[in-house]
Amino acid sequence: MVAYDLSFSKDKKIHQYANAAGQSYYVDTITNETSYSIPAGYEPAPTDGWSLDVSKAWSQWINNRTGLATLIEPNPPPPRTYLDNHNVKAAFDLLQKVPESDEHVYRRPIGGVLRFIFPEAEGFDVVQEAEGDVTRSDFCVFKVLRKPGGTFYQYDYLLAECKPANESWRKTEVQLREQLAGTGNDSKKCYGMIQIGLDVQFYKFEGHELENVGGKMNLIHHDKDVVAVGAYLKAHPLPVV
Repeated sequence: MVAYDLSFSKDKKIHQYANAAGQSYYVDTITNETSYSIPAGYEPAPTDGWSLDVSKAWSQWINNRTGLATLIEPNPPPPRTYLDNHNVKAAFDLLQKVPESDEHVYRRPIGGVLRFIFPEAEGFDVVQEAEGDVTRSDFCVFKVLRKPGGTFYQYDYLLAECKPANESWRKTEVQLREQLAGTGNDSKKCYGMIQIGLDVQFYKFEGHELENVGGKMNLIHHDKDVVAVGAYLKAHPLPVV
């Protein structure tokens, strides 16, 4: 097994390695026992400081208290776009390497993209619907409201349909239009989104018409534009009733 020597703990009792996948494991230098769990007493604390280790051929950060390392920056700057989310970035990296991937693989990063644009802290909820039902969108973005003196309830803010590369935009737009026509909003007005491959297009559904909002954008190369259009949709909510 390929092993990368990461670090020793400050007390030299723990020798930390990483395997070829980047997964850390820990060897007790006294008992020679190996564990994939951080040994008790060496867990990082929120108050710990970290230092960039420039002695390695790869980037890693050393915990100033314990001496153990992490391969992922422990105090990253605030995310600017969804590409700063490691899971989203990893999913897109895979799609760039394997563009012929199936639909479910293309769907993987979209939940993270939508949750970045429509965060829970702003009253949104992103739900992935069941696969295989063409009458329902792949994702639904809900927004919570509350009637004066009443209870909370959700309404459809955006419906999203995901397809693999080289699928027909026209055919997918017909499918999305039918899904938007079935929205539970009394006004029958709702935003929509189509992702085909690595490209995305936003829409407004109003008066039974599907209208483009902005142009087609690449989710990787135009990430800031995608976020900007999402901000526009949030700033211009459609009436519910």
